[in-house]
Amino acid sequence: VTQEMLSATGVSNFLNILNTAPGSPGDWAAVPFVDGPDTDNACFYRTTRLIFLQQTIVATGGGPPNHPRNVTRYDFRPVGYSADSTVLACYSTHMKAGDTSDDQTRRLLEAQRIRANARTLNPAWNYLISGDFNIQSSNQAAYQQMTTPQGDPDGQFFDPIATPGSWNNSG
Repeated sequence: VTQEMLSATGVSNFLNILNTAPGSPGDWAAVPFVDGPDTDNACFYRTTRLIFLQQTIVATGGGPPNHPRNVTRYDFRPVGYSADSTVLACYSTHMKAGDTSDDQTRRLLEAQRIRANARTLNPAWNYLISGDFNIQSSNQAAYQQMTTPQGDPDGQFFDPIATPGSWNNSG
């Protein structure tokens, strides 16, 4: 799952690199490119490992007060499996950068839309989120929206690193 793609040509070029890299099995494919506002998401997968089921624009980006870019969900199932419990929904997001209260509000809106969509998924499905979150600390509302039960654990994401704190400029 990638962010900051600029065009269908860029997706095709990246796909070509994946398929022609030394040692590549050459079985990479890309989901259909969607040209949204600002930069775009893309998703690449191995056709011998996964079956692409569908792509969903979870939330359309735009100018303020909206989040700037589309949020996309890519649904897959491993080859050879058919049970609902084997579906993996992969969210791709590139949240609003910056540290102003407006920036944080726009990130929160995006997190709310992602969480609302995750709540609608088949309960047997698995889901993950990846992207450029631009969240500076675990205390920010967008992070809290995604990772705490919020009175209803449906759609809750779990931080695999589990390292709360302030991460801005800490690298």
